Amino acid sequence: MTPTPPLPLEDLVTAVYCALDDALAHAGIQCQQGKLIPRRGPPPEVDDREILCLAVLQELLRFKSDNAFCLWLEAQPTMKALFPKRLPRQKFAQRRTLLTPLIQRLCAALCTLAEGHPPFSLWTPTPSRSAESCAPASASASAAWPPPAIALR
Repeated sequence: MTPTPPLPLEDLVTAVYCALDDALAHAGIQCQQGKLIPRRGPPPEVDDREILCLAVLQELLRFKSDNAFCLWLEAQPTMKALFPKRLPRQKFAQRRTLLTPLIQRLCAALCTLAEGHPPFSLWTPTPSRSAESCAPASASASAAWPPPAIALR
């Protein structure tokens, strides 16, 4: 099996966000005022779909530490441009925990959409050259890949 060439970070984020959006629609989950799970209070400053996308990216890029992931987010210009509003680490972790029940429903939806084979899973190594810049080698899936010739955006 030929390894998949590394994706530019912006393409990876776009693919994850689109796959999640398709899975949410397939599972019949609608976003109401930035919330995927009904709860009290005003609309969140950061949409639940963005938190869900970041949580999946954290797993795909194999960041084991919330702290390392949040430091990487702050240091990564592409991520800052794609996600201009970010939560502090603790609030991000709380929202990710709140959204965890959706993961099973979304995994089932992704499998249905992809005829039994989701486009990615939490165990899919996803090389991204730009993930190496801040994360320790053991915390990033991209560390095992040779440096690709990617122009970072």
